[in-house]
Amino acid sequence: MEPTTRATALLPGQVVVSLNFDDCLASQLIAASAMEARGMRGTFFINSSRLGQSGRLTLAQVRTLRDKGHEIGGHTLTHPHLTELSADNQRKEICNDRVALLNDGFRVTSFAYPFGDKDATTRQIVIDCNYNSARESGGLRTSSTGSSPAAEPVPPADPYAIRTNGSVQATTTLTDLKNYVLHAEDSGGGWVPIVFHHICGPCDPPQTYSISPANLTAFIDWLATRASRGTTVATMDAIIGGVLKPPVSWPPAQLLKNPSLEADSNGDGTPDCWQRGGFGNNTFTWNRTSDAHGGSWAQQVRITQITDGDRKLITRQDDSSCTPTPTTGHHYRITAWYKATTQVRFKAYYRTSAGAWTYWSQGPLLPPKSSYTFAEWTTPATPSAAKALSVGLSIDQVGTLTMDDFTLADMEATASV
Repeated sequence: MEPTTRATALLPGQVVVSLNFDDCLASQLIAASAMEARGMRGTFFINSSRLGQSGRLTLAQVRTLRDKGHEIGGHTLTHPHLTELSADNQRKEICNDRVALLNDGFRVTSFAYPFGDKDATTRQIVIDCNYNSARESGGLRTSSTGSSPAAEPVPPADPYAIRTNGSVQATTTLTDLKNYVLHAEDSGGGWVPIVFHHICGPCDPPQTYSISPANLTAFIDWLATRASRGTTVATMDAIIGGVLKPPVSWPPAQLLKNPSLEADSNGDGTPDCWQRGGFGNNTFTWNRTSDAHGGSWAQQVRITQITDGDRKLITRQDDSSCTPTPTTGHHYRITAWYKATTQVRFKAYYRTSAGAWTYWSQGPLLPPKSSYTFAEWTTPATPSAAKALSVGLSIDQVGTLTMDDFTLADMEATASV
């Protein structure tokens, strides 16, 4: 796999078309042959868990596509409506699909949202899963008039929301396809990704998102004639370019010991590998409580009077037995379940090579919650001075904080699934 590709730069008025094929459908081999006969290559967006199913491409066929110069992109494991899933389940679908394809030997830098379904959370997860770009379904105009653009600029306005004319349907005519390109040519040029699914005609059973082999071949033949005016065909990766980033599997490896606060080998009420910390002028009490989110035990701190400072449960700041060792430049995701009568926040510390612990960073204030609520925060990039990490939850106002079930994970970890 090439580690880096150079991004494409368009000349004024130039149009580039990307032929996209979603859902790893076996009928798309027809398109591959037609493109190859005319010196073109497409981008095939694959759901890795569907490979080899009835009507789907096999892994061997996808490898053949790659070997013939086509791009392989990610499309989630199972093709869900992503915004209907929790953030963690979206991460599993998006990240682990990419990891599986990378493990199979593909260069995977481009993503396509199933159904074009995304929100701000989904977009950020695609970035966190180390994709270089993501494609929507829609956003470009399908007629000669309208307020939407005829083409995406290069580089795109948002590389994680690349627009199209919408997926080609059985009602889309050959003239419609040509007009997608002609509108871009007449409007100053740009990038026109065109999305195909089933290639059959007539389809049995009928398929809404389909095109006949005759129409697809005729369109590819016509596209070849546009080269004389500067209209070319390129894969998504060839347009975006960039480095092939490492895999990010989900969930990442848990870096904390005793994360559910269950073990307390000396019976002092403080969980093993954790410490009850704090500073300043305040009055407080600690309690090992059975009001747990998971398992049998949680930790609770109550501040009854405070002038300054805070109270916090953090991973024990020792020499090595309980402290994760960070990698310089990596970001670490801290999560916990909490409930509180006042605002709380995550805090992070690191140990220097001299053995001294120092304050590093803190997350935003989290709101009071009357029942257990999931919270997460991702640290800044780890400084080179950090040789060990200590993290936890803190409270700095009069009130009560109950906490349980922590995690700490390296967001740049390259473990495979």
